[in-house]
Amino acid sequence: MSYAGLTNNASPQAPHLGGNIKEGDPFTFAPSVWNYVTERLCLKSVLDLGSGMGHASEFFFGRGLRVLAVEGEPSNVANSLYPAIHFDLTRGPVRARVDLVHCQEVVEHIEERYLDNLLESMCAGRFILMTNALPGQGGHHHVNEQPTEYWIHHLAERGCQVMVEDTKRVRKLAAMDGAIYLAQTGLLLANTRRA
Repeated sequence: MSYAGLTNNASPQAPHLGGNIKEGDPFTFAPSVWNYVTERLCLKSVLDLGSGMGHASEFFFGRGLRVLAVEGEPSNVANSLYPAIHFDLTRGPVRARVDLVHCQEVVEHIEERYLDNLLESMCAGRFILMTNALPGQGGHHHVNEQPTEYWIHHLAERGCQVMVEDTKRVRKLAAMDGAIYLAQTGLLLANTRRA
C-alpha cells in the first residue's frame, strides 16, 4: 500500500486525532460496498462515525440517504466534502437513531477507556459497517489495535451479531474496489436490540 503523493492530516493541536489522508484515503473508498448495503438493507439514514474528509457521507447523501457525519478532527470538519459535526468521543457517545452506522478506520484510534462511548455510538444503528486495525498493523495514533474477534465480542454483548454471508460479500466487493481495510477486516453487523 502506498500513499505516495498524498498528505497525512496529523493534527498538531490534537495529536490524538486525525492521521487520515487530506485528499481522502483511496483505501477506504468503497462505492460497491456502499451501494450493496444501501440496497440490501433498504437504508434511509446513516451515521458516518469518524467521517474524515466526508467521502462516504457525500456518497450516501448522493444516494438520497439522510446522513449525519460526525468527526473529531477540527480541520476535517472544516474541510469536509459533506457538512460534518465536530464531536469528541472522549466526552460521551453520539446519541442518534439511524439505519446504518458506518465506522471505517476509526475504532483503533479510540483509547480503551472510552470504549463504552464508542460502542454506544455504534449501536445507534440497526446495522453497523465497520473495520478495525489488527495488532501490529501500526498507524498514526493507533492506540487500540485488536483482533476482529475483540470487536465482535464487545458488540455481541450489546446485542449485535455478525451477518456472516453479507460480511463475505462486503469483503469481496471491497477487494474489487481496492478498499483494503474493508476487504481485510470489514464486518456487517445487525443490532438485534434495534431491529
